[in-house]
Amino acid sequence: MEFTKLNIDRETDKLIEYYTKKKAWDYGYIKYSIVKQSIKHVTGISKIYLIRKIFLYMIEQGIFIKKQNKLVKSYLYKFKNPNNLKKEQKIITINFA
Repeated sequence: MEFTKLNIDRETDKLIEYYTKKKAWDYGYIKYSIVKQSIKHVTGISKIYLIRKIFLYMIEQGIFIKKQNKLVKSYLYKFKNPNNLKKEQKIITINFA
């Protein structure tokens, strides 16, 4: 199976819809293994490489917040509330007199 950007976008949209329905932002910070299992469950993809590629794409798009666990040098991830993502856009108006 060829995995193009279009497919990644489609799978990401499925995952965002799933996480939004589950209100995943209330879960707090979680391990990658939990995110990996949810990606596998929603998309039906079992190849680790493709799951990781989708996850890194979602990190790059700002869908997840990445936080380093200082004790073990590992990372935890949190799903951003999509309603808050829309509120972060700012419009600046400049009037010239």
